[in-house]
Amino acid sequence: MRFDMNRPIQGRVWKFGDSIETDAINPYYHYPTMDEMKLHTMEAYRPEFAKEVKPGDILVAGHNFGCGSSRPGLVLREVGIAAIVVESVSRLFLRNSIARAIPIFLAPGITSLVDDGQTLRIDYPGGKVINVDNGNEIAMRRFPPLIEAIFGAGGLPEYAYERYMREQQIV
Repeated sequence: MRFDMNRPIQGRVWKFGDSIETDAINPYYHYPTMDEMKLHTMEAYRPEFAKEVKPGDILVAGHNFGCGSSRPGLVLREVGIAAIVVESVSRLFLRNSIARAIPIFLAPGITSLVDDGQTLRIDYPGGKVINVDNGNEIAMRRFPPLIEAIFGAGGLPEYAYERYMREQQIV
């Protein structure tokens, strides 16, 4: 799955607090299939989430998002989350998100910018996140060019394959 980093992402906000654990994001041990996980993702924090989330929604969270085990957040993409915007994220969750091209952005101050249910626009090329409802905005961090290339390829396996194919043409 590819997303175009040059186009804004806009959607309704689901706001969460600090230290959202991967066991709640991706409840694999209790629900071993993706279809089952989709029905129970985030229910430890918001029981209504899995039933009410819509394609294109944006997840906003505080500090230390994705702490805990090494489970990736693929289920969030599967339920329709277009992007994740956080104050800070665990290193492992960030690496997993980049590897699978799950749009995740660091925007210190995001939890004071937007409330649950408001509309957020992520302007990656402009380096900002905008609360569409009130016009307030904050800066967001950009990724290094290599990470942008991984996102552009659709994930790390796709990037590695494309790079391998390019290099084979040189030989």
